[in-house]
Amino acid sequence: MNGVRIGIIASLLLCVWIVWPKSEKSAPPRPLLIKSALKDAKDPVIVLGDSIVRQAQLPRSLCKRPVINAGIDGSTTSSGLDGMLKKAIGDKKAALIVVSLGINDAETMDSVESYRKNYAALLTALKTMTSRLTIVAVTPLETGKEVGHRTQPIIDGYNAALPDIAREAGASLIAMPAMPTGFTSDGVHLSASGAAIWTKAMSDGVTATLCPNG
Repeated sequence: MNGVRIGIIASLLLCVWIVWPKSEKSAPPRPLLIKSALKDAKDPVIVLGDSIVRQAQLPRSLCKRPVINAGIDGSTTSSGLDGMLKKAIGDKKAALIVVSLGINDAETMDSVESYRKNYAALLTALKTMTSRLTIVAVTPLETGKEVGHRTQPIIDGYNAALPDIAREAGASLIAMPAMPTGFTSDGVHLSASGAAIWTKAMSDGVTATLCPNG
């Protein structure tokens, strides 16, 4: 009987291997990668967000806790990231969840009211997975470059709402410093210099929340 079971399992694994894309550019879906990264992570700092997060070179650890990049391209405040993360983290708890969202909400031209409502619902759901939440301000657009349907006034409106969103959720807020010329590669996604500024601001904010005394 055991031999039959082993044969069935081996056949299933072979089928998965056969149908799985094998080009050099192919990779498992981001939710699976996030789940795998969280599997052995104890009291992690989870950075949840869109392509700004996914492309960032995050530190391996902050405040002696592993940092997990949970960025997924195209994510918005209404993308169901809480459900994805709940499946990935299971019954574990994160030391801190950092949320960075808004650039894609602006692309869909979501109103500030919708942004607030969706963000509040997301943070409420995330509270079941951590005792600490931090929100990162939305990065600005770079003038003179193609940015889709996004406009700076929409992003300014989102950022103006974030202090109240954070306060109502009991979360801390990480502001972004002024960005230099050339801080994006395409008007939206961060260049190497812009990403370095973003990562430092995020890391400093996490440190101030988790280990302010070192």
